[in-house]
Amino acid sequence: MMKKISLFTFVTFVLLLFAGPVQAQRGFIKRQIKKKVEKDMREKHAEPQKEKGKKALEDITYENDNRYPVPENPVKATMVMETRGFKKNGKLKETSSIKMVFGDTGECMIMNEGDKDESRILFDYKGAATYMISIKEKTATKMPMINFQKLGEKLAGDQVNLEDDNGEWQRTQEQKEINGYNCRKYIYTNKKEKMKMYAWVTQDISIDLSGNHLFGGQIKDFSTNSASASSAKVDENFPRGMMVRSVFFEKNRDTPSTQMDITTFTKKSDPTYFDLSAYEVSDVLGKL
Repeated sequence: MMKKISLFTFVTFVLLLFAGPVQAQRGFIKRQIKKKVEKDMREKHAEPQKEKGKKALEDITYENDNRYPVPENPVKATMVMETRGFKKNGKLKETSSIKMVFGDTGECMIMNEGDKDESRILFDYKGAATYMISIKEKTATKMPMINFQKLGEKLAGDQVNLEDDNGEWQRTQEQKEINGYNCRKYIYTNKKEKMKMYAWVTQDISIDLSGNHLFGGQIKDFSTNSASASSAKVDENFPRGMMVRSVFFEKNRDTPSTQMDITTFTKKSDPTYFDLSAYEVSDVLGKL
């Protein structure tokens, strides 16, 4: 039986995955997805053993991907996160933003909306496809969703480690309003990783995304480290609710390295983010 990820762990995962510098985000998208997927598919399926390669390609074609018998997202929602990176002296280095739009049968992730280098990733569960979208060039690269799902699962397993035995949570009495939400401060310390995080958590947000999809699978698939409500022992220091602000301190620094704020969280979705009619679509499978 699969557990469901908490909203707190979901935001933590997005933070750890995309809270790096702006250039690192763009490099991740270009290197880890488009280039890597195309290269891997050629090497594994087209070159070494062509007959076996053809069969492997058939197994991952969109029509044969039956992992999404019910592709609908039960909750339509939009979440906007703003990330700030800081220099060692505490001065602001750069800012970036991520918008997650959960639509009828997929989600769209927008990096740095309105920027000249804005980029998007669209997940279409009904078509079992992922699209890498370039707003500037008006192009969309289509590929089987299973590739991104494997990458997402690996990153989730590798990076969502805020509930392991190496770290410790502390619930404080400090409270304040952030972006319109009443929040309580929690402190996470991981001496082994030499990092600390301040987490400002609210219970004012009641939107439940636990049945929605995320990065090629359902959100509950990324819950290997999430706290279970049925656990015999419940840690009262562990945050419950939505993390509105997180401040990371790395390598025992006194000044923060990264801060992320949730600036918007609404129960609505704009369908225009899922409309590719104005884009030139190229299929990765068509190049093999």
